[in-house]
Amino acid sequence: MDTMQPTENRAIDHVRQMAERLDCFLEEDFQTLAAATPGTVEAWRKRGTGPAYIRLGNRYLYPRKAVSKYLESITKERSNVGKAALL
Repeated sequence: MDTMQPTENRAIDHVRQMAERLDCFLEEDFQTLAAATPGTVEAWRKRGTGPAYIRLGNRYLYPRKAVSKYLESITKERSNVGKAALL
């Protein structure tokens, strides 16, 4: 259940629209995309293992190109080798 008030919803929508004009995801949207908790995303930033980000005031923005580059870096290629060849 959403606990934000209507004015908070409007404010976050406005910030989201501005981020989209800058070709960025909000931290909350990146968390949703990654199915990650806020703590996990924070840990990725601290370890330098997630996508590049921008800190603007107390908000984190994730440039879409950086997220795309990160996704490419963690993409696993399927192997066409049969099970018998692995043994």
